[in-house]
Amino acid sequence: MAVKFENYTHSFKLKQKPVFAPTENGYRIGRDVKARVEEAYTFDPYFYHLQSGGHVAALHAHRQNVYFCKVDIENFFYSIARNRITRCLKETGIKRPVHYAKWSCVKSPYGCPAYALPYGFVQSPILATLVLAKSELGQFLREIAHDTTVAVYVDDISISGNNISVLRDAYSRLLDAAKRASFELNARKSVKPCNALEVFNCTLRQGHTAVTQGRVSMFYEGERSATSVDGFARYCLSVSEGNV
Repeated sequence: MAVKFENYTHSFKLKQKPVFAPTENGYRIGRDVKARVEEAYTFDPYFYHLQSGGHVAALHAHRQNVYFCKVDIENFFYSIARNRITRCLKETGIKRPVHYAKWSCVKSPYGCPAYALPYGFVQSPILATLVLAKSELGQFLREIAHDTTVAVYVDDISISGNNISVLRDAYSRLLDAAKRASFELNARKSVKPCNALEVFNCTLRQGHTAVTQGRVSMFYEGERSATSVDGFARYCLSVSEGNV
């Protein structure tokens, strides 16, 4: 018997970004394909959103270096077309790639591509990362990871090193690789090589990382429970732990 195709119940906006809530069946299939990708593909360790420690670990990995740069992929999930997911799943050796790609995508609220990964599905982060890893941009990141420190956290890509010339060249080539891989970068959030950077709402320079004052002020603007305040304080300490 054919299964009725309904992979989300409703959508809403969170911070001006469309989010889709999966149906029970959509969630089950999402968990299934996520597990299959985790079993079939080994991601590079610099994909920090898939590793323990997350963006704090990414910050600390950069802290040893002198120069930093970053780019941000525009509408990351919604830029990834259904046929691109199908191709990557097939290349990874996962059976029924068309089935999984169909259940993982929605009609894009942005129009192009027509069907894309949404925010809100459990499998979206790992499928988006698989597409990135197997793209020309992913190949480039693997190449420069030998000479620089690379950190990817969902749609944020940051690179650091101790040789400004090497980093400038890497940044220029990164822009070209993103274009060839059909990823549009957010010019407002991209930062050329420099000796201090703001990333993940944290400041970063050699030997020092800290939550920005702006992020701290925003947290304390509203009423917070004692548990929430304690948790945020511990987070801030974890970011700055190990500073020189």
